[in-house]
Amino acid sequence: MITDENQIHAETACRRKDFRQFFELHKPPIANCITLGGSFRDRVQDLSSKGVFLATSRNLSVGEEIAMTITFPGSHTMIRATGDVIRADTQGVGVEFKVVFNY
Repeated sequence: MITDENQIHAETACRRKDFRQFFELHKPPIANCITLGGSFRDRVQDLSSKGVFLATSRNLSVGEEIAMTITFPGSHTMIRATGDVIRADTQGVGVEFKVVFNY
């Protein structure tokens, strides 16, 4: 049984097929989102080539479609994407990208 928390995180990361970038609270990327229920803006907690986790209190359902533009503080880089909510909990929502447009 693994008891060292760092080892647990390292082994979990090895099982992932792609790199996940985590962001600090004081300068996170912001996602401007549109769903059938309306539009909103929230903080990007982590981002990978497969999807994003948004720190949000919005009540979104698994399977719900979402379009977003992600902007990065201090940069002109932005990502536009569409995707589906694949996870929703009290911390936010996980979105799996369907189409990604880099600008």
